[in-house]
This record gives sequence, structure tokens and C-alpha cells, in this order.
Amino acid sequence: MTDILVTNDDGYKSAGFIPLIKELSKKYSVTAIAPDRGRSWIGKAITTRKKLRIKKITHEGVDIFLLDGTPADCVQIGLYDIVETRPKIVLSGINIGLNIGRARTLSSGTIGAAIEGSIDGVRSIASSLSIPMIMKDNKTDFYHPKNYSLFGNAAQITTKVTTIIMSKVFDGVDLFSLNIPFDATVKTPLMITKLFKTRYGRLFHRNRNTFLHQTPPIEFKDMDEHTDLRALHEKKISLTPMNISFVPSYSFNDVDRNFKQEW
Repeated sequence: MTDILVTNDDGYKSAGFIPLIKELSKKYSVTAIAPDRGRSWIGKAITTRKKLRIKKITHEGVDIFLLDGTPADCVQIGLYDIVETRPKIVLSGINIGLNIGRARTLSSGTIGAAIEGSIDGVRSIASSLSIPMIMKDNKTDFYHPKNYSLFGNAAQITTKVTTIIMSKVFDGVDLFSLNIPFDATVKTPLMITKLFKTRYGRLFHRNRNTFLHQTPPIEFKDMDEHTDLRALHEKKISLTPMNISFVPSYSFNDVDRNFKQEW
């Protein structure tokens, strides 16, 4: 029996993946399935017109199923072809970098995997860790086992949040997005948040007839209360409950009323 199905979008060599699995495994039965390489910024894409291949390996003492597909593919195949019984949780992460705000959330492969789990009726969590700019500037290798320790606290925090979510009932919540400050511990305050409203700005930079993707940095401004951006700015853990209906009841009723008047 599998309690938790774990996946990610950075690939199985990501420094956030193995520490999370090992921490969860202290309390739960865990099955891991991950993309065989990084598949960031791919959202909830599902592979079509291509045969997917899977193999089982042992990496740093952990058994992992590797799939040459997307994070959402991993969840689908994990739920229907790998685990024998439905898991209690689908957990995606720990992502290398934040997944906050509407724009990044809807593009994230980490979030996409959690959405796929929730669509199939399994409570799901996406976990992401803030990475200091100095580490990015120094080109820290987040795919080397020597840096697994950087994700140790985040793995403990994610496990604690997972335990709470597994023990409670949350009406109207399909999935949770967890964003963790880099220096946070299990004693760091946690704030329940909403996605801050944002746009990316320019994503593609032109050189004659070619375009190169370059993600603008997150700007900590216009920080409304109770948003994930505000929580991270205040060095708090952000936990955002979400649903995938896309239409709040008050919006549905408003549109319904207006169209009945005009149609």
C-alpha cells in the first residue's frame, strides 16, 4: 500500500527530490516516479503521439520509476500503472525555486503534477523552495548530492504540512501550493495565502529572428495582505489552498443573471 505518490518537474537528480522521499519515508509508504530529465515550465501537459517508456532505478539509495514524459504523465501512470491502491496524497516537489502568483503557478510543472492528481480525485500538494539569488549567481549545482542538505529543512516542513493535510478534511480544496523560504525551519510561522495577481512581463527576448526564454525575477512590490508574495517577503511559509473549478459561485451567478437578461 502506498500512502504518498511523489513526483517532481526538475527530474530525479534534483537535490530537492531525494531528501523529500527519505524524510517522508520515515513515517509513510512512498512510491516515487519522476521525469528522467528536467521538465520545468511545462504546466499540466500530457504527452500524445509518442510512446512513453518507464524503468526502475535505485538512485542514492532510493527506488525511483523514471518516465520519459511530463510531470502530469508521471502522476497518471503512477496512479494507474505503478501503485496497487490509491494513495492518500500526490506530492510534487521539492521544486528548485518558488511557484507563487497566478502566472507562475499556471505554468509550473510542479503545480501541474499536483493538478493532475487532484483531477483524478487524490488530494495533492506542490512544494517549492525559495533559492537565494547569490546561489543562482554562483551557479550552485542543484543536481549534485553534495547539495541535498540544502533541502533538508524544506523536506521536514513539507512532511509536517503533509501530515496535517492527511489528517483533516478541507471542503472545496483540490490541492495546496506550499512555498518555503530558504532559511525556514519547522518552527517558522506559516501563513495561509492566496495567489498574488501578477503577469510575467517579457518572457522571450529577441535576437533578429530568434527568441530566447528568460524569466524575469519576482518583484516584491504591491504586496496585498494574505498573498503568497507577502508571506515570503515576511519570511513566512506560504500555504495556498486552491481548487480547479476556475469559476467561483458568485461569478457564476453574476454571469448567469446577466445573460438571462440579454439572451
